Amino acid sequence: MLAYELAKNGVDVLVLEKETLPRYKCCAGGVTSKAAKLLGFDFSDAVENVVYEVNVGFDLSNSYLRRHNEPLMYMVMRDAFDYLLAKRAQQAGAVLIDGQEATEIQVSGDWVQVYSGDKVFRSRLVVGADGAYSIAAREMDMRRSLEYIMGIESEVAVSEAKLAKWKSRALLDLGCVPGGYAWVFPKRNHLSVGVGCIVSKAKQLRGCYDRFLKSLGFDGYTVVRSSSHLIPTCSKGRFVWQDKALLVGDAAGLADPLTGEGIHGAILSAELAASVIKESLSCGKVNLEDYQKAVDEKILSELRIARVLSRIFVHFPHLSFTILKQSERVWKASCGLMSGELTYAELKRKAGGFKSIYARLLRA
Repeated sequence: MLAYELAKNGVDVLVLEKETLPRYKCCAGGVTSKAAKLLGFDFSDAVENVVYEVNVGFDLSNSYLRRHNEPLMYMVMRDAFDYLLAKRAQQAGAVLIDGQEATEIQVSGDWVQVYSGDKVFRSRLVVGADGAYSIAAREMDMRRSLEYIMGIESEVAVSEAKLAKWKSRALLDLGCVPGGYAWVFPKRNHLSVGVGCIVSKAKQLRGCYDRFLKSLGFDGYTVVRSSSHLIPTCSKGRFVWQDKALLVGDAAGLADPLTGEGIHGAILSAELAASVIKESLSCGKVNLEDYQKAVDEKILSELRIARVLSRIFVHFPHLSFTILKQSERVWKASCGLMSGELTYAELKRKAGGFKSIYARLLRA
């Protein structure tokens, strides 16, 4: 996305991609409506399903159905979605070299040199969009203060009759995973089934996943692919730039600590980075400090509120489930957060601040 934003404005961009595209990526594949609005172009070719309904349960029972009139999430497979974005960047003028893993980064005078195998690439600046184990963050000594969410994700093939029941409907279970939740997301030809939790509870995650999958009653299902992954989310003292380098997306730890959503933070950070990079190059002097300020204002301020809410959820999952079930206002607020019509800051203000939220929880 960053390559697209820069290339369409005439900046020379080289994308080094470790894998050969298109490639599978472990991900639930839910693009929220607020993330879709940031894209600004049609990505329907990569959309496999559109979610309007959410079946919410607690510990594999007591489920209820909620519906929203507008799309809540667009379901994608990350190989197709990422490849669509890559092609969009190329059409805008970016150069893409896939199957080319960066292994070392050095700053030399006015240039940054990126080493990959026997090749060396040189640029005015470098951006790490390389995920939870960011080489750019390591090589450029960007000290990161991160917490992690652990996820297990499987692509599960079920009968056509079972698949039809999940059209436009997702499932969230808030009680079967300590410190997290379980989900079913509908795709075109299969279901994405997963569990996720804070990393301190990860030892229990495999057992929770097996129990959750069994509870779904998919007679004759086939697990086509299964893998686990870490989702990094920044805690405090975050530093997303250094000298001639900056970080976006998961490399910067910009996933939502409450939901685990990373796509919105990735797209938004790319747009913020593009603006700062264009300004920096136009004035002939690399100055990326404004990117940190923009991330602090637009993203980290929101994630700090989400982190407090996530701790409430982790400690009181049944209470969170009950309030979501009984309160139409809370459901509408959840929809507003997914659509981008409501921010965490606005939610906090409307609720009267955290003291008021805690008081309501105690009364409940």
